[in-house]
Amino acid sequence: MAYEHKEGQGSLFKNEKQNDRQPDFKGTILIGGITYEVAAWERISQKGEKYFSLQSSLPRERPATRPPQPAQPVSPQSYATPMDPFYPAPPISADDEDLPF
Repeated sequence: MAYEHKEGQGSLFKNEKQNDRQPDFKGTILIGGITYEVAAWERISQKGEKYFSLQSSLPRERPATRPPQPAQPVSPQSYATPMDPFYPAPPISADDEDLPF
């Protein structure tokens, strides 16, 4: 079971960054019954003081992982040849009605 925050509380964790634009820390906070994602970047002010620049957002919907699809059945037309006993007969057209049998 995942940890659930109390109202008004959250947590940040060090982010394993792939590039410099990604946040240094990521986490969540629970406000008004809604869990928000929080991102933080370490910055240095013009006076040389360290601070955190923050951004919050509603959680992004992650695509659900779909179960593997079963293999599609192979139609007889895809592998049969005219000499196969299961080769499908050609469709009958209106011109074929005058055949004697």
